[in-house]
Amino acid sequence: MARAPQLPHPSAHTVGVVGALVGLAAAGTAAGVALTRIARRRLDVGGLRPADLAAVPDAELRANDPLGAEARRADRTAVVRADDGVLLNVEEVGPPDAPLTVVFVHGYTLSMGSWAFQRRTLGAQLATANGHRPAARLVFYDQRGHGGSGRGPSEHSTIEQLACDLAAVLEARVPRGPIVLVGHSMGGMTVMGLAAERPELFGTRVVGAALLSTSSGNLADLTFGLPEFLTRVRAAVLPIAAWTMRRRPAIAEGTRRAAADLISVVTRSLSFASPDVDPALVHYVDAMIAGTPVDVIAEFYPALAGLDETGALEPLRRVPTLVLTGDADRMIPKEHSELIVERLPDAEFVVVPEAGHMVLLEKPDVVDEALTGLLRRVAAAQPAVR
Repeated sequence: MARAPQLPHPSAHTVGVVGALVGLAAAGTAAGVALTRIARRRLDVGGLRPADLAAVPDAELRANDPLGAEARRADRTAVVRADDGVLLNVEEVGPPDAPLTVVFVHGYTLSMGSWAFQRRTLGAQLATANGHRPAARLVFYDQRGHGGSGRGPSEHSTIEQLACDLAAVLEARVPRGPIVLVGHSMGGMTVMGLAAERPELFGTRVVGAALLSTSSGNLADLTFGLPEFLTRVRAAVLPIAAWTMRRRPAIAEGTRRAAADLISVVTRSLSFASPDVDPALVHYVDAMIAGTPVDVIAEFYPALAGLDETGALEPLRRVPTLVLTGDADRMIPKEHSELIVERLPDAEFVVVPEAGHMVLLEKPDVVDEALTGLLRRVAAAQPAVR
């Protein structure tokens, strides 16, 4: 990916104006851009107590041990080296010899923690098949620059590189056996990127896929539910905001500190749709994305805005595919999923009522049921996993 154009160094007045707008402008670019390190500070100083996250299955335990001692004994951690040397953080649930492996790929500025409900529920449901043989192994990893994974050079902040990272995880952690890929938002784009880079894997090693709250392109045209005036403001300010985030991250971080409460409101608005969503889930998303540096956010944004993976969908016709979205997703509206389904006419299409972009946290029971159905269909078609 080419670097962003070198803008002139902004004057103090310009920086001040950008400081007032960068949080809003950035928040309008993608789900993860509505983030804040304030969430981390709240966790650190006790403003957000572990008990506040009780609605999230493993969040309370993550305050001390990412999964808790009991779960930790059954899980494994690993590090995978990408082709450019970046180290990717991987965690696995279930035995290595399970007949099917499900690999989860998270979204922009999130982490593998976004799959908390699926990790708990599917991990329990798939622990055994017919009470005897393990049904599946679950593999989670943090995308580069996110969570516990390392950062690469800015020019590698592309969907193509993320697809290569996913291929590296598959080669290192799933060298044999059938695979189902599950991607949310940028994770779904990563799956499509893998289909473009390695189409021969689909129908051979990759035997199923789920694309949640994602898009195959035209993201630069999104309005995020903003009025036309604010959309124009966002378009005008974004180049300066991106420059600030990449070249003056301390200024952007200072803005987020000053606008902490506003950014939390934006996070809720862009991530969830249910009127009674638990505040703990909003705090959990805040805390999860707080670890993503603002310059990483800025580096990845051009790759998302310029995305065009329409041609990458063809390999997915070879495998059972689930396309799922919330009906009130303001980040990537359901029309983007409808376009994917038009090109994948045999895909199962699930639209979740009263759900936003973080449908996997907001409506986990519906998501878990849909994923379980997909895995059952895949298992029925794979004699080795009966």
